[in-house]
Amino acid sequence: MVAAAVRAAARFNVRPLLPGPEDALRDTVVRLGVAAQRLPVLADHAVVEALALEGLPSDLTQLLHQVVRERGGEVLSSADGTRAVVMASLSLAGALGGLLEAHGGDAAELGGAIGNTLVARGAPPAPLVARGHRLEFGRRTLVMGILNVTPDSFSGDGLSGDVRAACRIASEMAENGADIIDVGGESTRPNSAAVSAGEERSRVLPVIEALARSLPLPISVDTRKAEVARAALDAGAAIVNDVWGLRGDPEMAPVVAASDDVGVIVMHNQRGVEYSDLMRDVAFALRQSLVVAADAGIDPARVVIDPGFGFAKTPAHNLELTRRLGELRGIGRAILVGPSRKSTIGLLTGGAGAAQRLEGSLVLAALAIAGGADIVRVHDVAETVRAVRVADAVVRGTPDSVRDLPAPGPTG
Repeated sequence: MVAAAVRAAARFNVRPLLPGPEDALRDTVVRLGVAAQRLPVLADHAVVEALALEGLPSDLTQLLHQVVRERGGEVLSSADGTRAVVMASLSLAGALGGLLEAHGGDAAELGGAIGNTLVARGAPPAPLVARGHRLEFGRRTLVMGILNVTPDSFSGDGLSGDVRAACRIASEMAENGADIIDVGGESTRPNSAAVSAGEERSRVLPVIEALARSLPLPISVDTRKAEVARAALDAGAAIVNDVWGLRGDPEMAPVVAASDDVGVIVMHNQRGVEYSDLMRDVAFALRQSLVVAADAGIDPARVVIDPGFGFAKTPAHNLELTRRLGELRGIGRAILVGPSRKSTIGLLTGGAGAAQRLEGSLVLAALAIAGGADIVRVHDVAETVRAVRVADAVVRGTPDSVRDLPAPGPTG
């Protein structure tokens, strides 16, 4: 009986296609020779969409149950009705926004939010244009090189006061394929000492001025202080990387808004590590940062989101964040992830120090790309660029340069 089962398995070669790459099911069906007009059946029967919703008033929850269930889907809601999960075919999910909008009021607002989320998840974010530099997303993953001009970087790569060394390292990063150089003058490692705005400016401004003149790449300033961000932009920086997501210094959003040709990275951060649901809370906080940006007049296309790997998160949170990163794709903004050399890697690899965390950093970068990351922020640029090329070839599609290459030769 066992042998028969093995033979049957070999004969039928059953393969689960879901979950998997979005085009795997469609391509398999196309290879059957099925007529093109039959392909919509996949949306009706083969693929299920699941959407988590919150902030629902009771009457809207009731309407949601009615609209979805009448069309063959299902809604599960919390006891108080404020949260729900909608499960539906792709065709119903695609139509749901319009069905709700037809009811007006809160239903229309929810319908618009659902429609926007589905569109955002299915398309690459708009390009970011910053000080004449155009960063495009979707074709390949971009690499941001970390340049710490601090004396106390957690990774041991601080370059406090040495402008020439900083410029040399930044040039090497550019030669090795970096797309952005991120200059930081205040350590964000746990329990690090705060630095005054004056001290931080004295560290970063000479480096930013030199790099903006010499490198054909956008320079980012990693700061939580509006005063430093303003000076850095005046010195030639093209992007502000704020670890408090425009919600720390109240002047940060106005500073970014005042220059309509710069980008901003808003990171998730908070006091403490208590979460009701990690990704729900992270997504909500990032959306709140987008509200702050919008209220200040910052074009959404200028904003990149960062879920804050290693910030206000336990090692278990960091792993869950990587595993569930795809839940942020519906926000519709480019996603930056920065796991490079973080302590979670050391804990997973027998206590490896920062200098011994390259392999773990590369693995997390590749997993983040699979989850939807558009930018990875790293210390080891050359190694990461090579790893990213391989990851992109799997996640984003086989490159034309290797698509028609022959096998290297006989084996065995």
